[in-house]
Amino acid sequence: MAAYITLLRPLNGLMSVIAVWIGALIAGAPFVPDISIIFGMVAVFLISGGGMAINDFFDVEIDKLNKPNRPLASGKISKRAALAYSGALFIIGNAAAYMISFDAFITAVVVSALLIAYAAYLKKTILIGNLIVSGLVGLTFVFGGIIIGDYLPVLPLALLAFLSNTAREIYKTVDDAMGDRRYNVNSLAIKIGVVRTRIIGNVFLIVAVIFSFVPYFLGLLGIMYMFFVLLADIIFLSAVIAPAKYSSKLIKVAMIIALIAFIAGAVKI
Repeated sequence: MAAYITLLRPLNGLMSVIAVWIGALIAGAPFVPDISIIFGMVAVFLISGGGMAINDFFDVEIDKLNKPNRPLASGKISKRAALAYSGALFIIGNAAAYMISFDAFITAVVVSALLIAYAAYLKKTILIGNLIVSGLVGLTFVFGGIIIGDYLPVLPLALLAFLSNTAREIYKTVDDAMGDRRYNVNSLAIKIGVVRTRIIGNVFLIVAVIFSFVPYFLGLLGIMYMFFVLLADIIFLSAVIAPAKYSSKLIKVAMIIALIAFIAGAVKI
């Protein structure tokens, strides 16, 4: 059971759940989620887990080099079981989205298809796969607005999430270069080299830091947003100068703090 929980990466799923809630708050929902938002939270958690599982299904050989402790790479879960598990997560997640609205259901179906396409094909492309994953991270916030019926106020937060996660995805190609090179994954780090890849990642991250002030000045988020986002920005910028193996981890920590900033700003504390 523990291996199956690890396979769906519950921390990533929890971050997606919080992002949906934040998006709904920004769009005008009450602080306490109603049933439609709860269905949305369930949908993104399960679909996120399905995406993680199908990604490990396709990456099992690479993970034996890069991340040998993962459930499939270590042999704790078979490929067949992981595929069935992923399918079940996708089906139940999309069923939860269907209970919300037609728009939410279509969004969930498209996201599921993109996650499968990413794992099977797009991950091996240069930058396109990274941009799609980051777009899906931003879309998680927008999904909260879709549930409420007004996603426009959420777009600045979605753009912030897109920029910072793109930087993280780019840094991760540096971390995974050894396994990717052996299995002919055409990543950015392999195509143009580690130094140039880091420069591109740095550009996305610095733009994200600059843009992080926009939601406050647009009046979307309260003053406490600025307190937490400045802390997140410091960690984001530390990723620029940190060794490559720590950069993606620092960005993930900063993104968690940024979620706290969004919550604090959204509830006007």
